Amino acid sequence: MSLFILGVLFVFAKFNLQFLETGVLYYVTNSIGYILIYIGLRSISNSSDSIRRIQPVVLFMILHSIGFSVLNGFGHSITTIPLSTGVDTVVALSLTSLAVAGMILIFYIIHQLILAVRNNTDDFTSYSNITILEKTPSMLVVLLIVTGVLFFTIPSVAPISMILLLVAEVFFILNFSTKAQQAD
Repeated sequence: MSLFILGVLFVFAKFNLQFLETGVLYYVTNSIGYILIYIGLRSISNSSDSIRRIQPVVLFMILHSIGFSVLNGFGHSITTIPLSTGVDTVVALSLTSLAVAGMILIFYIIHQLILAVRNNTDDFTSYSNITILEKTPSMLVVLLIVTGVLFFTIPSVAPISMILLLVAEVFFILNFSTKAQQAD
C-alpha cells in the first residue's frame, strides 16, 4: 500500500498554483506517480478482482502522462497551440479536455481502491473504519471543479482555490497513510 500512497503523492505534487499545468516536470512526476500506483496495486491485487479492474485505468494514465510529457517537451502544450484555425482550436480543446479528465481520473482511482478495500473485508479487515476516506475523493473532485470554474471565470481567485485543493490532498494523503500504517 505504501507504493500506492507514494504514487498518489507524486501525482498530487504541484510546483506552482496553475490549474492547467503544462510543464514537463508536472507530467514526469505524474508518470512516476502512476507507475508507483500501478506497482502498488499489483502488489495488493492478488486476492481482489475489484482492485485488478482499476489497473487498466492506471495504465491509461501512465500513457496519458507520458504522452503529455512528450508533447510539452517538444513545446506543444495546451497553451502554445495557436488558435488561428478551426483544426488548431479543436486540437487545443481536445488536449484541454484530456488534461482535465486526467485530473479527475486520479480521484476515480482512489475512490475505486477505497471501495475495493471496504467491500473486501476478508483481505483488508484492518481497514474497516474508512468512512471519511470514502468521502474525500468526491470532495476533492468538487474542489477541483470549483477551481476549474474559477480559473476560467475569475482567474485571480483560482490560486486560493488551488491552495485549498492542495491542502485537502495533503490531508487525504496523511489520513490514508495513517490508516495504511495502522493496518500493517
